[in-house]
Amino acid sequence: MDLSRFGAAPPWSLGVEEELMLVDAETLLPARDGWSRVFGEATERIKPELFESFVEITTPVVETAEEAEAELRALRLEVAERAAEHGFAVLATGSHPTARETVPIVGVERYERLKAELGPRLLRQTVCGLHVHVSVPDPATCLRAFEGVVPQLPGLLAASANSPYWDGEPSGWRSIRSQILLEMPTGGTPPVVRDWEDWQAATRADSTRRHWDAWPRPEYGTLEVRVIDQPTSLRRTAEIAAEVQQLVRDAAEWSGEPVDREEYARERERAAREGGGPEAEWQLEVGPERAVAELAERTLR
Repeated sequence: MDLSRFGAAPPWSLGVEEELMLVDAETLLPARDGWSRVFGEATERIKPELFESFVEITTPVVETAEEAEAELRALRLEVAERAAEHGFAVLATGSHPTARETVPIVGVERYERLKAELGPRLLRQTVCGLHVHVSVPDPATCLRAFEGVVPQLPGLLAASANSPYWDGEPSGWRSIRSQILLEMPTGGTPPVVRDWEDWQAATRADSTRRHWDAWPRPEYGTLEVRVIDQPTSLRRTAEIAAEVQQLVRDAAEWSGEPVDREEYARERERAAREGGGPEAEWQLEVGPERAVAELAERTLR
């Protein structure tokens, strides 16, 4: 196992990934060939993410959440401009408010393999999240920070909840995304990791397709927090990224026993059902049709 990337970037620096939706500009329904028609090939900053109606944007390593916001603003605008050339618009949200139909996956080998392994579970993962990487200075600090940050994850989920609709109807959850992720073999509550042997056993030597709410990522030298629903507001993304950065930094001094994972799962469920942040509440207040009509505008503010 290579742990040499820890300390390669400045401690507590950030890398932020947003998952955006490509939709038909007129119907606002998910684009069935969006990635292939608009982009086709991945770049360092714009990448495919499982479905034809998804696109992932990623910042370079930055020191502050304000820098991340500026990078993401430029990337959102680039994606929107390129999408518009093909009759598409871009939405930032955790779940599509009105979509009901299955969307094709991007035709690459690893996605086809996942489809064969997981079947219908994979095809239901039409939800978008915000992933925040925080650089940590060494492997031991990463493991301390991981266990120290786990108790804080339900609060992040509640504050970020932005996926109240499923199949065009209110789901009964502020974050239905968090429940859909539980259908994946490695979704939701992360396992206890006391040492790197625990990490290796849990990942089975492949950390790239782990969907737990947070996870150490030695290939980047980071701790990744991915419990967060994709915000619509860029300002909200920046605020949450700053909070994650501080939580990880504070958690680096953690000591004690890992939080009970059954209790964690209960807190996670409560956060997903009740929420607490502004974006899911706005969507529920205006209803699915108006929400989807306004999301494209709000995505580029």
